[in-house]
Amino acid sequence: MIVTLVALPIIGLLFIASNGLEIGTALAASGSHIDSLIAGKEGWAAVAGVVGGLSWGLGYLGQPHLVTKFMAINNPKSIPTARSVAIIWTILAYGGAVLTGIVGITLVHYGYLSPAVLSKPGGDPERILPVLSGLLFQAWFSGILISGAIAAMMSTADSQLLITTSTVIEDFYSKALRREVSQKRLVSLSRIVTVFAGLAAYGLALINKDLIYDVVSLAWSGLGASFGPSIVLTLHWKRMNGAGVLCSMVTGAAATILWKWTPGLDALISVRFISFVLATLAAVIGSMAVKDRHIQMK
Repeated sequence: MIVTLVALPIIGLLFIASNGLEIGTALAASGSHIDSLIAGKEGWAAVAGVVGGLSWGLGYLGQPHLVTKFMAINNPKSIPTARSVAIIWTILAYGGAVLTGIVGITLVHYGYLSPAVLSKPGGDPERILPVLSGLLFQAWFSGILISGAIAAMMSTADSQLLITTSTVIEDFYSKALRREVSQKRLVSLSRIVTVFAGLAAYGLALINKDLIYDVVSLAWSGLGASFGPSIVLTLHWKRMNGAGVLCSMVTGAAATILWKWTPGLDALISVRFISFVLATLAAVIGSMAVKDRHIQMK
């Protein structure tokens, strides 16, 4: 994925330079406001835009498939190295993604790519990476670059499938329902749940017409708000207890659904931000209102 997001924009920028194309002219004509941190907005719309953009960081705290990566670190001394790797990865990947979009907008403006690539109806702007790689590279190398993007998608997808299976079988079936079953039986049930979860996700992908960005944003908000505040407060607040965790999880999930599907609210302030804030408040109020055994996490 790093090779894809580094090689593609670099070659794209060289292509633009060699053909004497003007990036600034293309961006101005597109009306994308990519040169503005507030996307050309004013007043509350600008504030809401900035808060919404920064709120993506909150979602990381509650993503099960990401949290398990932190749990897998067997030596605290490895954390600084992991942090450095994560920062470098973020700069290269996200910077490359932005540059890929800039290159795509420029080539569309000058007629090297069809305008339908970046607009709906009739096109899908999220296809810019494979379309751009097909223009700039030979088919065999373009396939390698596209497979890099697919590999990143599959890495996230299989992590989420495994987390789903573990939650259903280990947490719910085995512990919550207190079912005593053999290890062999647990493996068989896990495989069944994995298959059905994968088929359900495939079915949703077929019938859903939203952009991937919108789908990821909703999932990021729901998971981040449902689990993030509980994890953070459990680590840093001694009064956090089971009642607070339950209140936070229910509030985070409910707030995400209600805020997203109530017309106008998501435009007022991002669901990723408000759901996390409400879940945090619910955790604090629930922990203080109900006397329960405090949670201690080491």
